[in-house]
Amino acid sequence: KDAAVSCLPDIVFFFVLALFLTCTYATKEATKKNKKAKLYVPEIDCDIKAGKIINPEFIAKCPPGCQDIKYRVYGTDIYASFSTVCSAAIHSGAIDNSGGKILVQKVAGQSGYRGSFSNGIRSLSLPRWRESFIVSEGKPKKGVTYPSTLEYSSSKSSPVKTGKYETSYLAITCD
Repeated sequence: KDAAVSCLPDIVFFFVLALFLTCTYATKEATKKNKKAKLYVPEIDCDIKAGKIINPEFIAKCPPGCQDIKYRVYGTDIYASFSTVCSAAIHSGAIDNSGGKILVQKVAGQSGYRGSFSNGIRSLSLPRWRESFIVSEGKPKKGVTYPSTLEYSSSKSSPVKTGKYETSYLAITCD
């Protein structure tokens, strides 16, 4: 009987220690789950056009050096989907030529796009196009989950449909 009583404090100690360690582990796991998951932002190249990306809304990271005449932009504030995304982002003022994160939202095609010169980028005018996008700083909207990878279309741009006839637009440059 004396041996059982003398072991009692040791048993209580180990029981309390096991309980403490279990609670500590459970708290750490709960804290891990409550921390915001780090948003992975996919990188895109300067020559990527919005129409090539299938996602309707996404955050992406543009590299430096997209302020180049070879990266075409069509429109002002609302851009035709065959504009290069990063150059449109510079034109809009969302980023500068050093690159950065942008938020892109696809919107309906417009009946016309007005060209302008802004932030070192000359955008061109266009009568109409089937799909458009707007671009802003790459700050996530509350409650919106953004993709960590972008889905790309493999098809080539098709002609613009205007009534009965199909019209293709060709940009000619003199370098």
